[in-house]
Amino acid sequence: MTDRLIALLARLYLGKPDLAAFVALRLPDRRALLAAARNELAFRLGRHRAARLTTLNVELTSRCNVACSYCDTNRALGRPNTDLDLDVLARLLERAPTVHTLLPFQWGEPLLYEPLDEAIALAARRGVRTYLTTNGTLLDGPRFVRLARAGLTRLTLSLDGDAERHAAARGYAQAPILRRLAEAREAQRLDRLPTALDVSMVVDESSAHTMDALRAAVDGLCDRVQFIPRLVAGRRASACREPSRGVMVVLSDGRVTTCCADVRGELALGRVDDTTDPVALYRGDAYVALRRAHRAGAFPAVCARCDEACVPGVSKRFT
Repeated sequence: MTDRLIALLARLYLGKPDLAAFVALRLPDRRALLAAARNELAFRLGRHRAARLTTLNVELTSRCNVACSYCDTNRALGRPNTDLDLDVLARLLERAPTVHTLLPFQWGEPLLYEPLDEAIALAARRGVRTYLTTNGTLLDGPRFVRLARAGLTRLTLSLDGDAERHAAARGYAQAPILRRLAEAREAQRLDRLPTALDVSMVVDESSAHTMDALRAAVDGLCDRVQFIPRLVAGRRASACREPSRGVMVVLSDGRVTTCCADVRGELALGRVDDTTDPVALYRGDAYVALRRAHRAGAFPAVCARCDEACVPGVSKRFT
């Protein structure tokens, strides 16, 4: 029933039927669906303090073992490469009873984070679902099993189109990553692991023609393939839902922001420390000011220049 309702909402309310599966994954039960509806209503009515924190997007590390051509990590991150203290994550989860989802990644490669399994287990013990995205270079069957047994809900491998496109964009071959994905898929099957396996591709006009090649390459190796429009420089013309959707982004240096467009934490929405109450912070003055600015069309510089690539069949997410 929930999946059917979400499909209708995606088609009739959002006008983005291709996002139905994505939304269903993030809103798998009544609790999550009601929280999302509350936040959407707050956004629509301009009730800026009514937004409820539901998701922590925590950058466990800003380090990465590769240097993709389109990524700021290892190129122009503008902040130190560092790891988040596991105790910080533990305190955030403990103090945020409304959170039902943890995204333990952002700009760095999360499989470089030594206590990753423990971080996932911290969330799982609190009934919080975890969705992890990786470049796949450090993944194999045993590593996938460890993540699954720690309580990971869903693992997504980020790939780029066909083999030629992938190598050009990332500087390393795609074939070894597909073999690693196949190992994880086999482990998933043999051990009957509940952790799902996805593949994602960030697309723009120059890479859209390779989408079908990626689908063919991973056929049978994953549970789902998703395509995400690349963030590009542009001119924002409408308010963004992201500051009201229930997501708080915590960068590895402790700075708090609202989405992946703010790679350097320029929005200055706060900083986590030993005393941080994440629920209060999400409903606090800095977030409220950002929501009001969007409603008034007075976008901060980071938001004003944020746009998404136009790719047929791939809906934008921040409009």
